[in-house]
Amino acid sequence: MVFADSEKDAYGHAKLGGIGDLVSTELKDLSAKFNKGKTINVINQKLGYMVRGGDPDALDSIVPMAYGNLALDLILKGIHGRIVVLKNGRYDNLPVEVVTSSKKLVNIPEYYNTERLRPYYHSFEMKPFLLMASEN
Repeated sequence: MVFADSEKDAYGHAKLGGIGDLVSTELKDLSAKFNKGKTINVINQKLGYMVRGGDPDALDSIVPMAYGNLALDLILKGIHGRIVVLKNGRYDNLPVEVVTSSKKLVNIPEYYNTERLRPYYHSFEMKPFLLMASEN
């Protein structure tokens, strides 16, 4: 277990924290080995601030747990160079080259109201679950 610091909670338990920093550093250090010698920068986002916007719903709990378990399953099977994805509404994994092989562009005029700095919400019909890169 990784602990944020030596501070204890109200019940005397050590507070967990910092695993994301350790994992992201290790991923960056190992990335060149699996990326033709080129290091990949890793962004480690601490979710505390981001999730304060409201109470988490079922997806906020289930999706990260599923992604983490699927990634761990790949590691335990000795499968490398793949990423866990949501594809056609189902969990799957794909070669990491899907992400690294070409530049991905989001169609800003199609999906975002740049004046209000938020996605358009006029219709979700036939739109992807998550905003996707352009279909070109």
